[in-house]
Amino acid sequence: MKIFAIAKNALAYMLIAQMALLPIASTQAQAEMLSTDAAMSKYSGYADRDFLMSELQKDEIRNEIIALGVDPAEAEKRLAVLSDDEIATILSQMDEDSAGAGVVSVLVTVIVILMITDLLCVTQIFPFIRCVR
Repeated sequence: MKIFAIAKNALAYMLIAQMALLPIASTQAQAEMLSTDAAMSKYSGYADRDFLMSELQKDEIRNEIIALGVDPAEAEKRLAVLSDDEIATILSQMDEDSAGAGVVSVLVTVIVILMITDLLCVTQIFPFIRCVR
């Protein structure tokens, strides 16, 4: 019976030691390599926001905003509270909406449609495309 008491005490001391050392093991820091892109992505949102604020300061943009009935000060306040994802979406829309991009995409779409209709023998616009029969 004495062996059970010794084993019980030993088990109790091991559990106490383990519970005392558990917080130390769980709070150890994990270090890993950080790429330049990951480090810079944290600050790219600030640069994008500053770019949009500087665009908002231009006279032609301000005049257009006022013509649409928006107060420029209110636009600046709303721009300041946008998230980084929303800023990135605005910038990507600005890139996509560049002058002439819509015309080029429409022309390419029309040419592809005409080529398909030539292949299906509906039209004969392009002489270098042979009809599929």
